[in-house]
Formats: sequence, C-alpha cells, structure tokens
Amino acid sequence: MYNCGFKQEYIQKVYVVFVDNTSLWWLKFLKKGFRHCYIIFQLGNNPQLLIELNPMSNQLYMFKHTSHLGCDYIFHLKQQDNTKIISINIKQAELKTAPIGVFSCVEFVKRVLGIHSFWLFTPFQLYKFLTKTKNSRKKVLTNDFF
Repeated sequence: MYNCGFKQEYIQKVYVVFVDNTSLWWLKFLKKGFRHCYIIFQLGNNPQLLIELNPMSNQLYMFKHTSHLGCDYIFHLKQQDNTKIISINIKQAELKTAPIGVFSCVEFVKRVLGIHSFWLFTPFQLYKFLTKTKNSRKKVLTNDFF
C-alpha cells in the first residue's frame, strides 16, 4: 500500500453532513433533507477545531471553525431543520483507482472517505450506505440524540 503520509492522530473524527440545500433547481428532485452533503474534520484532540470542506457547484469551500465560549458547531448544525450528521472513522483507502464519476458533492465525499462504490449517486444513497456499512463505528446524530 502506498504511504501518503496519512496519520490517524491528525484527524480524530470525520463528520458527514447531509442538508436540504436547494439553491440549484435540479436539487429539488432529490429526497428532502438529502440534497447536499459535505465533510467536517475534527483536527487533533481539540474538539473545538474543525475544518469544513464543502463542494459546491461553482467551487470548493473550505472553512476553519473554532468554537468559543462553549459553542459547539456540530451541535449547532444538528439543530438545523432537515440536517443529518454521521460521525465516522476514517482510514487510508487501499491503493486502487476509484471509479470514474461526475464531480458532485457525493463523489467528493466518497473520494475523501475512500469509498469506491460506483452505484452511489445521491446524498441519500450515500447516507444509507454509511449507516449500513459494517466494520466502521458510526453514530447518527439526529434531533433526539442529545
């Protein structure tokens, strides 16, 4: 396996966020609550240091979130309507070519997580895949979690 320098201790948690973003007309055809997805990384042992990678249709947005005064950004996101958050463990993917796919939010998240399943096209399909995948510890954060 190729060693790309990925070190597990740099990234403690990975959150996949599913939202009901309908800024583009064709997103209205997707399942409500699952029209867009993106990734948030917790860096190091500091739960208040988060990096958000959000692939939009026009560019990739990257935000650094630092929580102040006890504010929890993940908790804030969880409070939003039609938002689901999955916490998963990330590991280096095996060295093989990922299948060719149209660049979308789902394809971006799949590449970051090392998922090579060709038949995942929509955020809802990705959500179902992540919540059913064996051998990974995950927690679905819903409005009744806290």
